[in-house]
Amino acid sequence: MKIIKTFKFASNLEYVHSVLNEQKIIHSIDLQNLTISSEEFQEPKILKIIRGLNLDEKEVKIDENFQKDYDDWHKNSLNPGHFMGGRIPFFYWNKKNYPFLFFTIFFVPIITIIIMAFSDGKWSFQFDLVGICTFLFLVFVAVSMIVQWIKYRKNLK
Repeated sequence: MKIIKTFKFASNLEYVHSVLNEQKIIHSIDLQNLTISSEEFQEPKILKIIRGLNLDEKEVKIDENFQKDYDDWHKNSLNPGHFMGGRIPFFYWNKKNYPFLFFTIFFVPIITIIIMAFSDGKWSFQFDLVGICTFLFLVFVAVSMIVQWIKYRKNLK
């Protein structure tokens, strides 16, 4: 058997090994030396497959701060109030949504009540607990959004 290629990374060697096994090409690998070996007549075929895989054999720069950041996260992961990043709700970072959300949350129930109040010339809205609670909740959300939007506008000035 002849050594066909030497790899820098074991992951690339194992990937090529799995591709060659799928195609049932006889070969052997040496994980200690990161080499792939095969019979001499298989060499062009294996090299063609390796070139087709477009493996990245460039050196990798290791971030020196990775371990420090991980240690900081590990030390403070259970510390309440220690911000470690992550996703924040969209309404904290995108204040332009308030008018649109106000319109969809507050305007639609008001139009629905107007339609129910004046359809067929009589009041058709039923005062049940669920309907009133839903309406009051929507009004509360809409009013709180108006207040937040006004505070945001004041902070801009």
